[in-house]
Amino acid sequence: MFGSIRGLLGPLWLPLLLLVATRTLLWLAQPFASEDAYITFRYANMLVRGEGLVYNPGERVMGFTSLPWTLWCAVGVALHVDLVAWTRATTLLADGVTLVVGARILTTTFSRSSALCFAIFFACWPLFAASAVSGLEPNIVLAALLVTAALLHARSRWAGVVLGGFALLRPECLLAAAILGLRARTRDRWIAAAIVGVSLAALWLYYGSPIPQSVIAKASIYGTSGPWQGRYWWEWLLPFRLGRFAVTTEGQHLEPIAIVFAAALAQGAVLLWRARHSAVTMAAAAGISIWLGYSALGVAYFWWYLVVPLAALALAASVGFPAIVRGRWLPVTALLFVCGSWSLGLPLYVGRAQAEAREFATVAAYLESQVTPGDVVFLEPIGMVGFRAPVRVLDEVGLVSPEVARRRRAGPGWYFDIVRTHAPRWLVVRPDLLATGSAFAGAGAPFRSEYEQGLLLQSYEQVWPEQPISAHGLEVYRRRP
Repeated sequence: MFGSIRGLLGPLWLPLLLLVATRTLLWLAQPFASEDAYITFRYANMLVRGEGLVYNPGERVMGFTSLPWTLWCAVGVALHVDLVAWTRATTLLADGVTLVVGARILTTTFSRSSALCFAIFFACWPLFAASAVSGLEPNIVLAALLVTAALLHARSRWAGVVLGGFALLRPECLLAAAILGLRARTRDRWIAAAIVGVSLAALWLYYGSPIPQSVIAKASIYGTSGPWQGRYWWEWLLPFRLGRFAVTTEGQHLEPIAIVFAAALAQGAVLLWRARHSAVTMAAAAGISIWLGYSALGVAYFWWYLVVPLAALALAASVGFPAIVRGRWLPVTALLFVCGSWSLGLPLYVGRAQAEAREFATVAAYLESQVTPGDVVFLEPIGMVGFRAPVRVLDEVGLVSPEVARRRRAGPGWYFDIVRTHAPRWLVVRPDLLATGSAFAGAGAPFRSEYEQGLLLQSYEQVWPEQPISAHGLEVYRRRP
């Protein structure tokens, strides 16, 4: 399907070297995975220990969003491989697949120029490299998307199996798989549907619902604000402003090339329609459908959610870019802009990682040394703490604690009521929560009154940090004897 290795990689050695260099740079600069990745890591640990696919022993709650990725992490645990290295090595290989397959299908249908546009942008744009070392699954989803489109287009005997597996990678992949399935053979659709049906039935039997609790909690606590309030998903792409500049950092980084990106995307859409049966069109349409879904619903923004939509938009724009270029200077300045983005992207993503290490990893290390196994801790950043400390976790968002999500939806006083009901030995809080009664994010006021705030504080004492730490955003409280 893909021809000889030499013929496939001939023009791609430089983008592949750039890809390895950018991922290696962030790998070396960031010793930890992203906070949310450690939620999946704890599930993987629990599974290998024989507790089942659970976060807290005995509590069947689907707090992860990717079953295949969680199981793959469990393979790493079973092989006694450090999960940060395991996930990063896996994602590095997946990114190589994305670059090669993306470039291949672009060359086959359009031109080598389009292939190089996509390959260089994907290899060099900081967002993709940062996601590759995060321990999260978006880059895996992207590679699977392109491989699935290529196999479906080639009428491979494995197309149906791969399509079914892709649909299970994340909840939004069901939509993307449905788009890809429009061009699949009937046989492949049935195979994919059977895989998805059996898997969802098994999840339903095990958890009581095939919908991840993480999705339910985020939707209900953070909300879905609709296309206008959620325009942070698309405002950066417009060549005119809507009363403000992009509010997300990733959007601000992309905004300076909006005119060229939008023009290339418009031209690319025309060319993709003419080649609407191609693997490129299938992959771009499936990925962009995820972006349109986020935009229409106004899904809460998490930076790694942008990986697949941006890559799909870039795939389409790469088709149109050579057609709008006259002369050599626009490609040169575009390349300089992409390279120069690292002066912003490197400090951004390394800074985020350092902030998480300073706050979450430090608290995790403290609790690991202080708790008695089985202690209950109530907190919002449950990743690193839950991974390292042998505690039972109640989480403020409800990702693994459905009771908390339900109580938050019921209105003010949720924090006080959960603490009163469960009497956790430990509280990990952001200072504003106990000082001013303000939740970090999401629905519901933590307290109904100042009296409740004071009553709760009478039952707990701050034990960490013993002295104020500059710019530190977490405090640890222990229940008084």
